[in-house]
Amino acid sequence: MIKLDVWLNLPAGESIKVGEMAIDDPDVRGGLDGQFRYVPEYLENPKAFPLDPLHLPLSAASFNANRPHTGVHGVFEDSLPDDWGRRLLIRRYKLGRTDQRIPQLLRLLGNQGLGALSYVEKGRPDLKMTGVSLRHLQKLALLVEKFEQDGAMDDDELSLLFQAGSSPGGARPKALVKDENGAYLAKFASGRDQLDVVSLEAAAMELGRRAGIETADSRLLALGSRKCLLVKRFDINEAGGRNHLISMQSLLKADGYYYAGYRDLAEMIRHVSTQPGQDLQRLYRQMVFNVMIGNTDDHLKNFIMLHNDEGWRLSPAFDLVPNIGFNREHVLRIGYDNRSPDLETLLQEAVYFGLKRRQQAQEVVMEVHETVSKWSRVFTACNVPEKDAERIGKDINHRLKKTNPKPLG
Repeated sequence: MIKLDVWLNLPAGESIKVGEMAIDDPDVRGGLDGQFRYVPEYLENPKAFPLDPLHLPLSAASFNANRPHTGVHGVFEDSLPDDWGRRLLIRRYKLGRTDQRIPQLLRLLGNQGLGALSYVEKGRPDLKMTGVSLRHLQKLALLVEKFEQDGAMDDDELSLLFQAGSSPGGARPKALVKDENGAYLAKFASGRDQLDVVSLEAAAMELGRRAGIETADSRLLALGSRKCLLVKRFDINEAGGRNHLISMQSLLKADGYYYAGYRDLAEMIRHVSTQPGQDLQRLYRQMVFNVMIGNTDDHLKNFIMLHNDEGWRLSPAFDLVPNIGFNREHVLRIGYDNRSPDLETLLQEAVYFGLKRRQQAQEVVMEVHETVSKWSRVFTACNVPEKDAERIGKDINHRLKKTNPKPLG
């Protein structure tokens, strides 16, 4: 059995013990049975709030995870990285196959996950800011390349890479870095890239900002012949405290293959957000933008609810990337299917996001369309290679043609 104490770092920097989780050893089929319960001192704390507003309400009850493949509730798995960071954890600790289960990874992750939660077997976690100095970016880029090629690395190199990259999600190479102005997620090129994905994401994030989307702050850096995109972390505030987060995937309990759509996200925002009207309109604008730039990798992990002193709000947008995989369908349904929608579908969907008057939706579509139509200028400013811009631009232009609002007058 694995037992872990769960700690929460509040926005003001205060650290409090939230609860305890216990996960039994695997059964004969490999399934895990896990429970979580809040500790009494947290329930009595006036600052207490539910870690998962739907599935972990503030109560003295013991909550069964009902997730035999992980043994923990989704909100705790949200602390863990996806492919890239897990590979680092496994290599750093030389984990065998039977030691790579979610509870064991949480124990090793400790306080280095994204968000406000930390996991310890006993005692109080060390809550110093994770990440390495921004001045090590050049070296980190080299280590990322070396790690991807399964090259031999000494303990110091592996330790630096682990410290910088153990928690970011996603399959692409990333690292956590910091300077005197804050903490960032550094995103590097992968040896498997067929396009300049770093520059393309930088351009998409800039287009999003110009289109009126609240995005995470980002900037493109040159590292000699390499590039890096720095994205400001929104789970760490200016005071050095943390903001708790939960993914839409966890809120919707959508494990494995799921069939979900933007309407499901909108419905969840109505239930959870302290300002649903604003967040619904933000989500609608982002959906329209994702359609027009071809961000087809719009999965549930890329939508997060963030908790601060005021309650739950939709996080700033992140992972805005054009259609680098040239997928014909979005991960999330828009309307009744996953195909790229036309203008009429976008306008009809608006009512599910609180835009009851058609003119409101038309204005949003018009604003986003006008901005995305200028994609070539932004691609040039972000140094997207000409051949990549031409290839991606064809897809964007096709989508812009399908969603052109000008005939509406």
